[in-house]
Amino acid sequence: MRPFFAFVAIVACTIRCGFSLLAADEEPRASESPSQASPPATAQAEQKAEVLYTSPSGAFRIELSPAKGPATEERASGNVWLVSTKDPGVRVKMPALEGISSFDDEFHASPNDEWIFGIRKMAHGFSNGDLFHRIDREHMEIAPTKEDQSFNDRVWPFCVKQGALKANYSAEEGDADIGQTSFTAWSFDSGRLLVQLSGGNRHRALQICYVYFNTRTKAFELTDYLRKLNKTKAKVLACAEPVDPLPSEAELKTRFDTLDRQLNEKYTEVLAHAEKDRIPVVRETQRDWIKHRDEGEKLYISIFPAAQKEQRRLQFLADVTSARVDTSAEEWEVER
Repeated sequence: MRPFFAFVAIVACTIRCGFSLLAADEEPRASESPSQASPPATAQAEQKAEVLYTSPSGAFRIELSPAKGPATEERASGNVWLVSTKDPGVRVKMPALEGISSFDDEFHASPNDEWIFGIRKMAHGFSNGDLFHRIDREHMEIAPTKEDQSFNDRVWPFCVKQGALKANYSAEEGDADIGQTSFTAWSFDSGRLLVQLSGGNRHRALQICYVYFNTRTKAFELTDYLRKLNKTKAKVLACAEPVDPLPSEAELKTRFDTLDRQLNEKYTEVLAHAEKDRIPVVRETQRDWIKHRDEGEKLYISIFPAAQKEQRRLQFLADVTSARVDTSAEEWEVER
């Protein structure tokens, strides 16, 4: 099984929110670069764990403890641990994966910290998706089932069977030289994971399919929203539909307003620390993000009855804004 690692920009929506772009002639503040203390002795540095990921809630981090051996093999063969931030003594060894690397290159924790989705680079043009379930503080398993099939092995055939893809490009069917599984979003109630599959031959138009994994039913899903999203030719942002009933309109508005303020602060911070020649790029990328957000919003609310549209609009805006706020400053020039 092979697939390639890639972020496919999904783009999104909002309406008349109070987000404002800074003037194009604004100068950034100089960023500080304090000198770093000398690293510890070589032997200690080699054994020091590398932090691969910290969950958005800050509840845990994922660390790599390098194995002893040649430098070229050490990182790939090391042990990966999920470590409690509050109590570092609580450590769970993550299940080893088969392939070029025994662990993922990126991780995405669900809002409730119970699920972790990882993306792993494989051969050129391909990437795999892996899902882990934290059963409790001391136990973790590979999801969705205990059978000898990975998340990636199951999600591609599901989309082909549903008619959303013509072939299993992850398995190089149909002369495919690209088969990418990428993360899109978690629903705010952690009930659904939204991933994007894209593949085909790079010399022709690639096929794209958005699909859910429902953590409550432990099954893949295509909803009316995803079917419409899969048919659109426009570049739009997407969100994951929650399983639980939506909060009240007032609660959703408060959540969105808070996130919108955070986004303005984050944008100001990114501009302040950007190189002068990169500021126009950051601004243009953010303008594109807003455009695609607006288009995504229109598509999302179009499938719901009139009585739900305002709640769904606020939920969508809050979800995609939260994802933008969580994007690292280094990645702001790459639209999400």
